[in-house]
Amino acid sequence: MINWLEKKRYAAIIFTLLIALEIFHFSSISGTSYRIGTGLTFIPTTYHLAVFFLFNFFLLISIKGNKKIKISYILISLGASILYALSDEFHQIFVPFRYPSIQDILIDTIGIFLSTILILYLNKKRKIISISN
Repeated sequence: MINWLEKKRYAAIIFTLLIALEIFHFSSISGTSYRIGTGLTFIPTTYHLAVFFLFNFFLLISIKGNKKIKISYILISLGASILYALSDEFHQIFVPFRYPSIQDILIDTIGIFLSTILILYLNKKRKIISISN
């Protein structure tokens, strides 16, 4: 599937945009009038990890296309994904009964780095990695 996405770069771009819209949509939903605990819970943690994993995965493929991966592609993807995670939490300041969370940003970042590692692994396995600028 990754080969297909690299060849059909427009599909990876569409998936990236759809995931960005989905993140924005769910962040726009009002919370409850009271805050239930501050610890990690399974569903929100899994959601944050998975959605930012997918966002960065498709973003990096969108940037890279079918070319060899470069450090600049990785840095752009990491930077944009982490910036989007930060803006998502900032956005929640303006949503009734929603609160920004450092924990969410850290979980988002873990998902982002895991997807980068997976893409690097898959590219190395296919022997098309070129760590250059």
